[in-house]
Amino acid sequence: MDSENKQRISLYLDKDLIKNADKFLKDYGFKSRNEFYSCTVENFIADELLKENKSIISDKLAKAIADCSEDNAKAISKGLFRYAVQLEMVMRMIAEQFDYRKDEIEDMRKEAINNVRRTRGKVNLIDIITGYYNE
Repeated sequence: MDSENKQRISLYLDKDLIKNADKFLKDYGFKSRNEFYSCTVENFIADELLKENKSIISDKLAKAIADCSEDNAKAISKGLFRYAVQLEMVMRMIAEQFDYRKDEIEDMRKEAINNVRRTRGKVNLIDIITGYYNE
């Protein structure tokens, strides 16, 4: 352990919360409470920064790619590039067809973040078009 870059802190948490967290960390393969709580805090911070429209996602993706094998990292990078190109095309098409106000775009962004979180990224275009997520 690199104690030079770490700091010990004390926390008082609800016993039921700790019991649930311990079950969760075992089920999802965390090696320790420290690893679980560190990951949880990092993800919470990333989520809050994402809500503020800052680019923490690119940092998380870069770290994940760096942790992969070279072949997997290249495949992920190529896939993300293709995805970004398609997304850019869709954004340009939408921008040319509609005149949205800044507050409307921000509302759509918040709704999209909530939909992706709720569905764990399995948002279906047909459901969006038919208004499934707006009910």
